[in-house]
Amino acid sequence: MGFGHRVYKVKDPRAIILQELAEQLFEKFGRDEYYDIAVALEKAVEERLGHKGIYPNVDFYSGLVYRKLGIPTDLFTPVFAIARTAGWLAHWKEQLAENRIFRPTQIYTGDRNMPYVPIEKRQSAQDQALLGMVTG
Repeated sequence: MGFGHRVYKVKDPRAIILQELAEQLFEKFGRDEYYDIAVALEKAVEERLGHKGIYPNVDFYSGLVYRKLGIPTDLFTPVFAIARTAGWLAHWKEQLAENRIFRPTQIYTGDRNMPYVPIEKRQSAQDQALLGMVTG
């Protein structure tokens, strides 16, 4: 994870920007061993896989940046998803408008036209199943 890209066969330009941001953050707020490990790992992968076009992608340095910004580890994936939501929706809209499939394939299989239920009134599927057993 963090290496390789379907399009880029060189170091992902976004990884270069994130690495620069990581360096600035570590310079201002102090270095730690994780950055040094990442740099050594990047060098080792480049030596062994660079000839195959395997270089750091945008995700390689993002965890270091998130961590240095104080974002808890369990929020890394949601931050990753939030950052990509606009692009995912743009691909979906293009797909609808162009009648052409874009990667990744997107097929919504969930319910449609469901009523909005405020979060404080929602129940989990497990609670609903238990209620069904009790009242049904």
